[in-house]
Amino acid sequence: MSSLWRHLKATPAMFRVSLADTVAYRAELAIWVLTATLPLVMLALWETIAAGAPIAGMTKIEVSRYFAAALIVRQLTGAWIVWEMNFEIRNGSLSAKLLKPLHPIWVWAVWTVSAMPFRMIVLTPLLALLAWARPELLTLPAAPDLALFAVSVTLALALAFLVQTAFGSLAFFMDRSIGMFSLWFGLWSFLSGYIAPTAFFPSWAQNILYYLPFRATLSIPVEILSGRLHGGLAWQEIGIQCVWVCVFGIIARTLWNTGVARYEAFGS
Repeated sequence: MSSLWRHLKATPAMFRVSLADTVAYRAELAIWVLTATLPLVMLALWETIAAGAPIAGMTKIEVSRYFAAALIVRQLTGAWIVWEMNFEIRNGSLSAKLLKPLHPIWVWAVWTVSAMPFRMIVLTPLLALLAWARPELLTLPAAPDLALFAVSVTLALALAFLVQTAFGSLAFFMDRSIGMFSLWFGLWSFLSGYIAPTAFFPSWAQNILYYLPFRATLSIPVEILSGRLHGGLAWQEIGIQCVWVCVFGIIARTLWNTGVARYEAFGS
């Protein structure tokens, strides 16, 4: 409990430092943010395809709203610590963090959250332009669904962070774990609903995807925000998100603890 209180007490100061660091490297972060605007490309592509007839029951406007919501969710759930972990483990700068009283993963978590305001600053002009050109795409769901969305998108961010922590921790055991994460990201892009809504998949594939972790980091909050998922069904999918957060929490913790022991044994 004392360790938890120490971390919570230090969080406001850590947040200010991380925010200042984000502002100092704002150009680099802006580039990262802009690389996550693929949903705009997918919006234009699938909207054209759906113009002739609905796809898997989704009309042209529903497809467009889906990808407008995906643009927002992608920015709210972005985490890039796998690259930071690989760099610090490889060059030995992690050693300084291990000597400090605050857990390095907590530091990276605060750094990830502190980037949110700047991401939204970069995203706001894009949303404003989209709202001006297509105001029907940015309709908000009812208050209960907004509350569900807040819970779901928080879990999606936590899961994305833990997945990257797990892959980042693999750098303790191999030269670079980014290659393995790139493979994961390729699967995620295709199976999470980032490139195409999972409703476009065959029914047998949807049944499998329902239980896999990919949708839990994107498609579930997107479907809630775009008005396709409500009430009890939304809570069921949020339950799946909770399960995967726990699973990857255990995986990330195990890999980290084992990896740090190996790292210190080599005298890094």
